[in-house]
Amino acid sequence: MAVERKVLRSISELSMFKYLLIFYLIFFILSVIVMAIIGLIAWRGLFSFGIDNINSILASLGLGNINISDLFGRGMVIGIVISIVGGLVASIFYAAVGTLVVWIMNVVLKISGGIELRFLPGKEEKIIIKE
Repeated sequence: MAVERKVLRSISELSMFKYLLIFYLIFFILSVIVMAIIGLIAWRGLFSFGIDNINSILASLGLGNINISDLFGRGMVIGIVISIVGGLVASIFYAAVGTLVVWIMNVVLKISGGIELRFLPGKEEKIIIKE
């Protein structure tokens, strides 16, 4: 069986940045959804035990004298918005770091002469055009 050999000399940084940006944004969105589902399941489980608010949770832990509305009251929405914006900024940062890694890899590929990739010959598909 003949093996087709090609040499990889470089990878486009822009295409990798786009790929990594989409990858990290999808990962961020999925992690937000998973954490929200886990939070809702945990909240439902606590509610079934008779704990209906955060103050009840603190009271059951012996911290009943802490007023949770003073800690999170009006700042809760701002905290959620900052978390979402922070996750989006982190996604862009991670994509930029990945792009830097690809750039470094391209420098190494130019120094070393590239990486040899081996492909097995696939079945050639015949394209039939009917008029």
